[in-house]
Amino acid sequence: MLLAIAAHPLGGVFAQEESFPLIIRWSVGHVYTQETITDTLTALTVAGASEDQKMKVVQTTEISVKPSPNAGKAARVTFKSLKGDVMLRGVKHTFDSSKMAEASPMIQASLGQSVGRSFELHYDADDRFLDIRDSSSLADKNPTAPSLETIAEAHDVAELYRRSLEMGLPKVPVKTGDRWTTQETLNFPSAGKVNIELRAHLESVVDHQGRRHAKITFEGEMRRADEAVGTRKVTIGKGSRMSGQVFFDIDRGMVSEAVFRSEIQLEIQGKTIPVRQNVTTRLTGFQKAS
Repeated sequence: MLLAIAAHPLGGVFAQEESFPLIIRWSVGHVYTQETITDTLTALTVAGASEDQKMKVVQTTEISVKPSPNAGKAARVTFKSLKGDVMLRGVKHTFDSSKMAEASPMIQASLGQSVGRSFELHYDADDRFLDIRDSSSLADKNPTAPSLETIAEAHDVAELYRRSLEMGLPKVPVKTGDRWTTQETLNFPSAGKVNIELRAHLESVVDHQGRRHAKITFEGEMRRADEAVGTRKVTIGKGSRMSGQVFFDIDRGMVSEAVFRSEIQLEIQGKTIPVRQNVTTRLTGFQKAS
């Protein structure tokens, strides 16, 4: 195999044969800020509605990292703000968490409850994930007395967030040109357990935003887990797919940008409703904690 190189704007080069451990490495004493933009098109006309539903949501998430026992790390994740718009019955409704009382009751109920909620992701000294803690604040308006069901769902939300950070990343060091397959089972609060198989490829090591990044592309399928069949009103149907790309900051140990494109066949009470969703997450801030 020929040795490929990519020129760095500062005059250096990236040797493409070098292997990299592409794992999340939180930096203690720092605060990360993420912006996630989600565009969703739900084809409700298939189920007899007069029009499809379009929604755009922009979420800001803050992660503050502190030391934890045994030289580990605790990443405190807080959903800071939410804004966007949705088409409902031909009318465009906008919303902003800073004035959520002005939003429609449906938006307040479905989106407004998450803002300000938080949980902790704990890792050991070698950046291996340990557990999720303090997720009960996600569960209910009254976090001192949430139900067992809402506590379980809150834990699922926290776990989905953690797994989304690592989606498509390899479990072992890789070099340019390497391919691998990841298999995950995720528990979605609304749709139950879903098996996701992704075929990933480290295309190249590139300069992205002035820093050395691994560019990963992937594609794969989403399948409903067997135990979910017939037990839920909403499930993931056959033909659901996902693709996208990730830019992983090699030196910082963090995903700087991730783009996920999903084509989901959502089964709701016997009807199949196609859903297209594009999710783009960018690291917009990284600074020492004050």
